[in-house]
Amino acid sequence: MGPRRIFGEPAWDILLDLYIASKRGMEIQVSSVCIEAGVPSTTILRWIARLEKEGLLYRKADRGDARRRFVRLTDEGHAVMRRVLRAIGPIS
Repeated sequence: MGPRRIFGEPAWDILLDLYIASKRGMEIQVSSVCIEAGVPSTTILRWIARLEKEGLLYRKADRGDARRRFVRLTDEGHAVMRRVLRAIGPIS
């Protein structure tokens, strides 16, 4: 999925949230991604699966709670976000 195709879609919100979280050293649960995006959970879960298939993110089980799963950017996901953010330019 090229950077141009993610704008205007929940994919952008997901990737941006994950990028910011990674820079802050935080992890985001799948359920939190659903809440933050402000769209139905079925839509977000579909986008998470698509982005995972594209190699931009992955889901990881919580070792302490088997019911909880985290979502993280892959190396490729980080690279895509860096390219997009560099293209936007400096933010003041």
